[in-house]
Amino acid sequence: MKAAKITVAGTTYFLVMDGEAMFTIRDIYGGTRLMLEKMEQDTREGFLETCNAAAILAERGELVRRRLGYEPERIPERDDFALLTQPYEIVPLKRAIANAIKLGYGREITAPGDDEVDEGLEELNQKKNKIRRADYYRIAVLCGISPADALFMPPGEVFDLWELYLIAHGKGNNGEGN
Repeated sequence: MKAAKITVAGTTYFLVMDGEAMFTIRDIYGGTRLMLEKMEQDTREGFLETCNAAAILAERGELVRRRLGYEPERIPERDDFALLTQPYEIVPLKRAIANAIKLGYGREITAPGDDEVDEGLEELNQKKNKIRRADYYRIAVLCGISPADALFMPPGEVFDLWELYLIAHGKGNNGEGN
């Protein structure tokens, strides 16, 4: 489980947005978006809403810590945050709350076979050469295209013409790979 870490008045809290926190926030605020809107106000009410949100998420974080076998700590309350948060800690606290929400709603999607590597694609990526503008113009001129016209053509078309040029002049590999 992912948590946002925040230190307030020398005490470190882990803010966790889990299912229980989500439903608690829905019951109190109507949803996380509405909670964040109330928190963003630069007023006493906005600060108290921030403290309340921090208390909800810190409680869930503490319960997760306990479940993972850590030594139980005191579960913080809204008043703890309201009394101990210094003015310079308000913005980091709001960011930590937003980060905890983002982490809680975030998903790591791994499809079966994600660890497989496409060797052909890897080989193609390794063979990519960087071409300079002068080389591009030279290729275009050799293929009978003016540099101005080449600039308006898709690069793939120019390189296809280059492959045909090489084949026509006996320098290509006739499409048999490199």
